[in-house]
Amino acid sequence: MSRAHTSFFKNTAWQYGLQIIKYLFPLITLPYLTRILAPEGYAFYAYVVSFMSFAQVFVDFGFNLSGTKRIARACSVNEENRVIGAVTEARLLLCVIAGVVVMIVASFLPLTQGNLPYVFLAFVAVCGKGLVPDFLFQGHENMGPITTRFLVSKSISTIFTFVLVHSMANIMWVPVLDIISNGVALAWSFAAAKRSFGTTFERVTLHEALLELKTSGLYCFSNMAASVFSGFTTLLIGVVVTDAAQVAYWSLSMTAVSAVQSLYTPIVNSLYPHMVNTGDYRFARKLSLLALPAVLVGTVAFCLLSKFIMHVLGGEQYLVGSWVLVWVSPLLVFSFFGMLFGWPVLGSVGKVAEVTKSTVVSALFCIAALLFVSFVGIADLHAICVIRCLTEALLFGIRFYYALPVLRGKEASHA
Repeated sequence: MSRAHTSFFKNTAWQYGLQIIKYLFPLITLPYLTRILAPEGYAFYAYVVSFMSFAQVFVDFGFNLSGTKRIARACSVNEENRVIGAVTEARLLLCVIAGVVVMIVASFLPLTQGNLPYVFLAFVAVCGKGLVPDFLFQGHENMGPITTRFLVSKSISTIFTFVLVHSMANIMWVPVLDIISNGVALAWSFAAAKRSFGTTFERVTLHEALLELKTSGLYCFSNMAASVFSGFTTLLIGVVVTDAAQVAYWSLSMTAVSAVQSLYTPIVNSLYPHMVNTGDYRFARKLSLLALPAVLVGTVAFCLLSKFIMHVLGGEQYLVGSWVLVWVSPLLVFSFFGMLFGWPVLGSVGKVAEVTKSTVVSALFCIAALLFVSFVGIADLHAICVIRCLTEALLFGIRFYYALPVLRGKEASHA
């Protein structure tokens, strides 16, 4: 690997530091919450987390992709300031719209209609997280300040979770602590941006904010993939699976899967701005070939350690659901290459429509298959695991088809 890719490796190292911290804190609190909340209480907690994933994607609206690209190509600090202003104002508008929809939907869902204040606070936390300008640091390929900020903010919420949350009666403290943590992260990020890049928030017209929304629209649709694959599946389970323990098994399994996928995220997040800046797609091809053996070995290990993983995360009472980890393990392979060939390759070369098409087709397949098995009365966890894996395989297949000419060097024009 040449010196031209030094920034990629440096940024990836910071990204891995961030991901380790992101999953270290939940892994500290998760076993605690599963035990003090019991399966029924944890099912409610996990259900709301899944529900909020939809809102998070909507509030983010693809800005961490479109904004990253705009920052990477910005020619002046003033231009960056206007990008920050447009994105922030657009996200505030989305928070208002999403807030209304979230509360209306939550009032009809069986697992949330009895505790709407908790849902509201969880959504406020989502908004706080969404307003943090991570795209600015990604565009500069400088994730150091974000890693430091996250360590401090999550330490606050984690410590006070053990201090204040002791049973289901204290569960309201969970979103309150998230709000405080995200508030610290928001203030820290803007201070770090001013110090590192000389950038700050600059007010723009409503027209500019709306144009930013239009630009990020396709990015948002593509980002909906993760929410459809995991969030919609969990929401459907909450409706068709009456056993709360089964919902908890699925949610805990998806937590474990997400923990493994978090190892992919630093590579993908670092490769995207790097490809925007360099256009060296042979480098992306080499990375995919080097990663294949590691991904396969990791997936096999995930299966072999399924009982151990479930015991660590949930305790003895969750061991009976360890088979779910084995059934969903194939998606670990498909998801890595689906992510790699998505935004880092197709998105950076300007094929936003192709990334979006792959997402929409896969999402429609997922929804149609889930609704079908529900309609015919076979929507058990086995069928849902199979559908989840097939959906990820379809997403990978479509993106690989579109990315192949780019990886071969036949298409490499920037848009």
